[in-house]
Amino acid sequence: MTAPRRLSLWAKTTQRFHQALMIVADRFYRAKYGAVAQQLGLPELDAPGERGFVVVQIDALAHTYLRQALERGYAPAMKRLLDEGFLLAPYLCGLPSSTPACQSAIMYGTSYNVPAFRWYDKEQGRTVSCKAPYNAFHLERYVSQGRRGVLEGGSSYSNLVSGGAARSLFTMSTMGHGSLLDGIRGFGFFVLFALSPVRTARVIVLSGLELGYSIVERAASYWKDEHRVRFEGWFPFIRVFAHVFVKEMQTFLTMVDMYRGVPNIYVTYNLYDNLAHHFGPTSGPAFRAVRTADRQIRQIDRMRRHAALRYDLIVLSDHGQTPAIPFRQIEGRTFGQWVAELVRDRSLAEHLENETTARSHLDFLGEELRAAGQSLPPAAARLVERARSYVQRADLRYEPQHGEHARTGVVAVGCSGMAGLYFNFTQGRATLGEIEWRYPGLVRRLAEHPCIGLVIARDGDAVTAMGRHGAVVWDGVEHVVGKDPLAELEPGRWPLHEIVRLASYPRSADLIVFGSVVDGVGAAFEEQMGVHGALGGPQAHPFVLYPPSAPLQPERLLSSADLYDFLIDYLPKRNDPPSQSEQADAVDAAADTLTHTHST
Repeated sequence: MTAPRRLSLWAKTTQRFHQALMIVADRFYRAKYGAVAQQLGLPELDAPGERGFVVVQIDALAHTYLRQALERGYAPAMKRLLDEGFLLAPYLCGLPSSTPACQSAIMYGTSYNVPAFRWYDKEQGRTVSCKAPYNAFHLERYVSQGRRGVLEGGSSYSNLVSGGAARSLFTMSTMGHGSLLDGIRGFGFFVLFALSPVRTARVIVLSGLELGYSIVERAASYWKDEHRVRFEGWFPFIRVFAHVFVKEMQTFLTMVDMYRGVPNIYVTYNLYDNLAHHFGPTSGPAFRAVRTADRQIRQIDRMRRHAALRYDLIVLSDHGQTPAIPFRQIEGRTFGQWVAELVRDRSLAEHLENETTARSHLDFLGEELRAAGQSLPPAAARLVERARSYVQRADLRYEPQHGEHARTGVVAVGCSGMAGLYFNFTQGRATLGEIEWRYPGLVRRLAEHPCIGLVIARDGDAVTAMGRHGAVVWDGVEHVVGKDPLAELEPGRWPLHEIVRLASYPRSADLIVFGSVVDGVGAAFEEQMGVHGALGGPQAHPFVLYPPSAPLQPERLLSSADLYDFLIDYLPKRNDPPSQSEQADAVDAAADTLTHTHST
């Protein structure tokens, strides 16, 4: 037999073998996921067009650190996608570089008046945290007014806002407002895993491994005498739940939805963000979290070949993280304690929040257990209710909390790489002139501290951003006094555009403070080893990985809202275009004018 004939025979044999594997795999998926889809009792959805999308968000993974993960072998599934022709690009997420603003912009096209992850409400005298389901619910109601969500008719898994999804699980804004398990007809809470014994066994094994990793990694950081955050007793166990059970559940449900042809799906994996905050965005635990997310992407990508709909798989991050050292470890006291000395007010209230990302998943568990108990026999329902009572005793908060600082003169809210100072001598926003008159020299002392890179304030229509060696003022025209402080944090002129927008929000702090970034390491206003929310380093530079057929132009992604314009095109067109908030339009128009001014 000649060599060409042997090669031809080998090619035909390989092709037939591949076809046989595809048939076997298709029957496997049909048996496994078809049974689950049938038992869920959820209505089948008609595809709105020829294609749907699956967005996989790796929370807080910067483009530069994904590149490192690819080079070091932590992301083989994403590398294979690149080898198949997928494109990888960085983009600018805008300010604040945090999930509430970025995901609101991706889901609804606007992040207007979302000034931080948490902020102080002077009128109500309380701190608003987007980790509380009550606050996330009202946040989504606010940003969705007059706008279509990109998940209309689709599914939301482990997100902060739902994007108008018909079904959601572990989504903060929908907790307590319906449950995925409300739609399961008599199958109980563990129906999905019961139909997947391999996945159940994997959850058990991975739980033990995750707990062991947590103990070893914490011990290693103490042994090496590294900068580290304080150990909290709950975290290793919450980490097991959030990083194993939640991860496996949301991947399984995403694959079920793809099998059924749900047109638009958005799933977020938070484990990188959690571990990067604790150990640093370039640490071993953080990169291992990338590998874990990559394994989920491999499963989801595999399902694309057997799904009822042709899907575009899009992998992205909402923002990045910058390595950091806590302000307390540098200064010997917290940011709020230091400011209290400057304003000579020992009653100054400081609001910090740690490890609530993982702990919040327990809130979801309690809510889903409630739904599960309604569909179980009485004996099983009593066991589920007992488990739910135990979860609720773990200091879970379902309603907004009013802090003791409601009536103090000054409130400091630390929020990762940014902080806000609020002055209660006025009900509205305090101007720069008023603050200087009430607390002479305070702004200068803030700007001169080595852990502070920028102090932002308003005075009428003018916005001033001050650094240690100079300031930039925008009053319709840009004025630089001394050394431009923005140049030390971020190259280009786009940051001024975002700062003007951020300072215009009614909910923004009277003084917005960004931590400094020196030699790639920032200052954290919370107990964190990785920060975001502000500028400097890779925290405002996430990534998007997308197929070449997708009509996406990354060079035009100047904020997270530009991703909305891309995703909304997958939905069927409406005759009536969505209206926008008039106030948001005015701010956007002013900000766009500033952008065009700099570009010309």
